Amino acid sequence: MRAIVIEAHGAADALRVRELPDPVPAPGEVLVRNRAIGVNFVDLQHRAGAPYPVDLPLVPGTEAAGVVVAVGEGVDAAMVGASVAHFGHLAGVYAELTAVPERFVVPLPPGVDPETAAAVALAGTTAHVLTRVAERVAPGDAVLVHAAAGSTGGAIVQLAVAAGARVIAVASRPGRADAARALGAHAAIVLDDRLPERVRELTAGRGADLVYDANGGPTFDASLASVARGGTLVLYGQTGGPVAPFDPARLSGITGGDAAGSLALHWVAASHYLDTGAERRAALEAVLADVAAGRLGPRVSHRFALEQAPDAHRVLERREADAKVLLVV
Repeated sequence: MRAIVIEAHGAADALRVRELPDPVPAPGEVLVRNRAIGVNFVDLQHRAGAPYPVDLPLVPGTEAAGVVVAVGEGVDAAMVGASVAHFGHLAGVYAELTAVPERFVVPLPPGVDPETAAAVALAGTTAHVLTRVAERVAPGDAVLVHAAAGSTGGAIVQLAVAAGARVIAVASRPGRADAARALGAHAAIVLDDRLPERVRELTAGRGADLVYDANGGPTFDASLASVARGGTLVLYGQTGGPVAPFDPARLSGITGGDAAGSLALHWVAASHYLDTGAERRAALEAVLADVAAGRLGPRVSHRFALEQAPDAHRVLERREADAKVLLVV
């Protein structure tokens, strides 16, 4: 089978096309012929070897959708031929075939195509966890979302709007701000040094009840200064680099600085809430119900062939993707 392999950490050209033996599903595994593979920023971090170290060689990727072609011992043979999504693992996804432990595999409802499933498997379930499980967006909440035109940020915007929140989107440039507005955001801001001030202008001086930030270090201080008294800053990634060590007393609002006070800081790793097969299935079923109901759009901005994986990574690195990037097999 064809696969993309990282043999040494580096830039996008570290992704090499290789011919590998077809995998054989071990006991408890499902062999999936991938049709659509999601490309995520964490894949770039695995390729670079930081901040999340991985063992090499590695066939990267964490989500895909396709058809079951074989099962290992202990797996129901009736799964063969089923359309499925699989996500949240490192079992070798940038490939024509992936042997996946069954708990990472979710059968797809009739009519859900592989591209739709791959577009929402990680981004949609992450947004689901962030807005409904780890934190709960309530009607009337002021919610600030960074990278609001991206695949995960855009999903957060849509689910927060569906929950009745007033959503303020933050984007890196005007075109992306427009894209966030099109997703339902009530206001959209192009990121600059005045972010906290502009958030307060839009919230009658209060700030945001929830701030969702996956950038990490570059926007942490501005995000913290944008939170309303008693609100929560939710970190769920560090695509821009890690947050520098800081004094937790800053959250109090009584030791100086520009924080409103009595703030909460919550780091959310969606994988901790999608640890079991039942949790993963329930989350994806909820997300696909959102898609069917029109609450969440399965947005795709770029499609590449498997061997074009380096180009897909470059699109993400240059922040050119306004939605999901897929490898189509």
